Parts: sequence; C-alpha cells; structure tokens
Amino acid sequence: MFRKRKIILFHLAVFILLTLLLLFISEPLLNKFAAGIHNVGMWIDLMIYGTIGILILTIISCMIFLIKRI
Repeated sequence: MFRKRKIILFHLAVFILLTLLLLFISEPLLNKFAAGIHNVGMWIDLMIYGTIGILILTIISCMIFLIKRI
C-alpha cells in the first residue's frame, strides 16, 4: 500500500515539475520555432496541449510502475 502511494506521489510531483518547466520554457520555444508569428493563442495552445501530453505520458508511466510493482 505504501509503495503504491509513493509511486503515485512521485509521478504527481514529476507532472507538476514538468508543467512548471513548460510554463517557463514555452515563450523561448515559441520565439525559436515561430519567430515573429507567435501570439497569445499559440502560447495558450502550447500550454494546453503540452500539459495534456505531459499528463498522458505521466499516467502511462505511473500505470506501468504500478503494474510492475504488483
């Protein structure tokens, strides 16, 4: 029981950390790959789809670790 909780908390912390990293690095990413044409809508889209992608990958990783530990 404690192992499952530890795995879930670790993955939750990684999700939060990666989402915060995306928040701080999204503007330089847009400046590099969409120089001169980026706007607020593109930044919001990057944040939404990036967060969804991070969430999906984190959930998959968590499920793999939980199945592996059972």
